[in-house]
Amino acid sequence: MNRSLVLITAAAALALTACTSTPTPDNTATSTSASPTTPQAAVVTEVVTHTVTNPPAAPVKPVIGSFGYGDLKLGMTRQQALDARLIGPDLPGPGPADACSVHEIVGTGQKVQVSKKLGVASIVFTPEMASDGVGIGATEATLKAEYTNLRPTGPNYSYRAVADNNPAAEFIFRVAEGKVTMAILLLDNQDCHN
Repeated sequence: MNRSLVLITAAAALALTACTSTPTPDNTATSTSASPTTPQAAVVTEVVTHTVTNPPAAPVKPVIGSFGYGDLKLGMTRQQALDARLIGPDLPGPGPADACSVHEIVGTGQKVQVSKKLGVASIVFTPEMASDGVGIGATEATLKAEYTNLRPTGPNYSYRAVADNNPAAEFIFRVAEGKVTMAILLLDNQDCHN
């Protein structure tokens, strides 16, 4: 298609040039008049070409999954996540400070806990971070419809669900008054949460 566009553009430019060019004066002709000659007006032709391309695709929005949130993966070291600009600097927060650090997940306002021993240990998420509409603020009905493998748990959380295709991870949820008040993807053996 681009080759056809180039050929059509070139043909149009040649035709336009042929139709608007100034004839070459005949130097062999003799002037029969004694009056001064008037200069010929110059014709300026401008050809504008445009390259037609597909616009770049919008970046893929990261989503929470069984292995992490987009490029932020469970088990990733703190330094890897910082170098990739996926998390912000250390924040004060809950958890054993000697074992874990707390960070904001860039662009989300949510938190991640990074174990000094295990790397990224837990990722808190909202419906905006999920493809299925589940996360902090979602309804319990939406949670139950999307996570069919939920099982009740306690004492600090309401439900657990094994992460699909990742036996080393699970999702945990706290529900109050029909709403999800906490949603976390975490490593099973993490040392940042109780």
